[in-house]
Amino acid sequence: MLRELGLDEVAEQVYRTLLDQPTMTAAEVADQLGLSQDQIMGAMDALSDLALLRLSRTDPGQRRAVSLERGIALLIRRQEAELEARRRALEESRAAAERTVSTRAHALHRMPAGVELLRDLDEIQSRMESTTQSAVTETWSIVPALMPAEALEASRQLDAEMAARGVLQKVLCHEHTRTNPVALAHSRWMIGLGARIRTAPALPHRLLIIDRTTAFVPADPATPREGAILVTAPGIVAALAELFDRVWENATDLLEVPMPAADGGLSVSEQELLRLLAKGLTDDAAAKRLGVSLRTVKRRMEELMRRLEAGSRFEAGLKAGQRGWL
Repeated sequence: MLRELGLDEVAEQVYRTLLDQPTMTAAEVADQLGLSQDQIMGAMDALSDLALLRLSRTDPGQRRAVSLERGIALLIRRQEAELEARRRALEESRAAAERTVSTRAHALHRMPAGVELLRDLDEIQSRMESTTQSAVTETWSIVPALMPAEALEASRQLDAEMAARGVLQKVLCHEHTRTNPVALAHSRWMIGLGARIRTAPALPHRLLIIDRTTAFVPADPATPREGAILVTAPGIVAALAELFDRVWENATDLLEVPMPAADGGLSVSEQELLRLLAKGLTDDAAAKRLGVSLRTVKRRMEELMRRLEAGSRFEAGLKAGQRGWL
């Protein structure tokens, strides 16, 4: 037990021997324990430093062991002092780390009104991870395109940690998630952790909102590699949260099976395609919003025009409206 309180094996043997036979000399202890006199003297010096040996009042020059009760109390007090010193050192290290992070944050170039432009992709990932790691209540995210399998795998640890802390994760992703085995498996895993996931045929740009106080959006949705914007301005974050809420309300829970189109009617994807084109979006822009290829958009429109017996896209939209399909 004394070894657990800081004594090594030789020191404990010497201490216990002197407790049982207080008047033994160092040479006699060495003979009894089968150790060298240098080992015994070293152990006795260590015991003296710990105040477990003290000079004898009746035999000057000789050292006597303090009682076992006193010795244990001294060792425990020493352990407590060491723990307190380590605690203070840890607190000082934590404070120093917080000062370093704060200094770096203030040193970063910030755009006005709580808006910061991040150009470097590694920095973007680092800031998103650190901000998400600090989430307290919830994170909302819009993921308009399927993420690569390696990206999904890399996010697992952080997702699991947030779930363990009780952080609610709400995710809006493209409806193609339902038909992609990797994306579907990952989404079901997240739902098992407590996340809520919905899908929609068309989503706006990528978006991440943390605790309704911080948001990340692409600097240019058309060219994601241009960087990201970190937003902390309350008014802007509130507007982005409202955007998320509106899309969320019209999205479908991943665990629900979307209702099929009525006989002869339009699917949800076809309805959304017509709406986007009716707003004046080009085929290329509509393809990006829907998360499909340009070829897919053209093929779907050709099929719609054939079914509606329309000679133009305008006529196709008109006839779909007349039939109550929009």
